Amino acid sequence: MIIERLLSPSYRIRIFNMNKFKPEDVVDVFRKAGAYVSEFQRAIDIELAIESFIASSYGTYVYVLKFPKGKLFLARHTRWRFEKNWPKPTEYLARDENGLKRLLLREISKKSMILIEAPSLIVWGAVWWLIWSYFREYPLGTFLLFFFGFFLNDLAKTFEYFVLGYCKA
Repeated sequence: MIIERLLSPSYRIRIFNMNKFKPEDVVDVFRKAGAYVSEFQRAIDIELAIESFIASSYGTYVYVLKFPKGKLFLARHTRWRFEKNWPKPTEYLARDENGLKRLLLREISKKSMILIEAPSLIVWGAVWWLIWSYFREYPLGTFLLFFFGFFLNDLAKTFEYFVLGYCKA
């Protein structure tokens, strides 16, 4: 991917929704491969738990494993781990440790997700409204905007990467 090469992220994150799998089976696959795996405890402070996970593990590849009934595991390894029968993960790139913390907070806590995503939604909503109000009478402008939308999508990912510290791969 072009963006991945240009940005050269420090961390690569995969988020799995393992609705049809047993946690023990998946966690055993990671542990046998040499990954550091820990069950996320919601009883303690979320930010403290995330910082503890980051400090106690190593590797550039981070996994968030979501299971039914609210079970959540965090794993970290020095290479990708994937089985053919697992669902397709959502992939992210994180610039540094702060971006990784922000992404993990967003994925684990609904309250944090709202607080982190609200500013970007407001900014992109304003941009969308400005573009719509300018191009609504110009069909050629709408076509060109749609045509260059792929480039603008990569530009938006780069902007998010440098502002938030992470972006979708």
